[in-house]
Amino acid sequence: MPKEFKFLAGARLKNKYLRFAFVIVIILTISSVFISLFKRYKINLKQNENGINFSDEIVFDDIKVHINNDSFSHDSLKEETHHNEVAEYLKKNLKKGDTVINIAHNAGIQTLLIAKIIQQSGRVYFYNPSKKYIDSIKSSARANGFENRVFAHAFGISDHSFNGLLVHKNNFPDITGKIEPDDYKIPLGYSAMTIKVSSIDEQLPNLQNVNLMIINVNEDCSNIINGAINLIKKSGELSIIVNYNRAILANSSAFHTLLNIGFSLHVVQTDGSLKSSDINEIKKLNKCFLLFKRN
Repeated sequence: MPKEFKFLAGARLKNKYLRFAFVIVIILTISSVFISLFKRYKINLKQNENGINFSDEIVFDDIKVHINNDSFSHDSLKEETHHNEVAEYLKKNLKKGDTVINIAHNAGIQTLLIAKIIQQSGRVYFYNPSKKYIDSIKSSARANGFENRVFAHAFGISDHSFNGLLVHKNNFPDITGKIEPDDYKIPLGYSAMTIKVSSIDEQLPNLQNVNLMIINVNEDCSNIINGAINLIKKSGELSIIVNYNRAILANSSAFHTLLNIGFSLHVVQTDGSLKSSDINEIKKLNKCFLLFKRN
């Protein structure tokens, strides 16, 4: 075989091996990157006691949150922590030893802020219809050492106890729904989750002198107020925060009930301060947080 041919054949073989080696290096590099990313994700992704995945977040400077890995939870985290007027009010007005009731159809992140402020001698009771979010708050409370002051229960809150449904639009999170009795006929385009429903007076019959009640739900809060009326009357320093939506609450009887038993009406400002108001002024607003305060 001529020397020139042998040289060309050797060069081609060498180039072939080099290309093969280059492809192997690229594959190994990509695999290494994916393995690294997977390990980071796997470390960040944990499971609570019911096998539901959650990830760790830090909020309000140093509070650890085990947040469920769904878009609603992460949206709720932003709404409850970033430039939120209720959070600002809590920071300025809650104190060590206070007792708080938080009734919410959200992830309940502010429950942890409350627990931090009220310290070991305080108590916060969190009610949410979905056990998924209750489990998340319980796990977060343990992570922060708050477990002896946070009492979280999977109940929808109304004016009496019954087996109910949380009815929501299809493709919307179940927690955005409205509480209905279990014989409610679910309309087309809606789904429902079976829940337990109770009232605050039934849940906490011996509790008194509550400092703050927060009602952050997606429906008229009149039944919640009516079902807590005994506790409200026993709590002389009570303030009540309500998430106001004009489309739902413009004509709520709950507001008149509270005003008639000695509460004054205020709007919570972005910095947590209060602005005095009245029913007619409130009806001009689309959304805000209202605070009813004992006179």
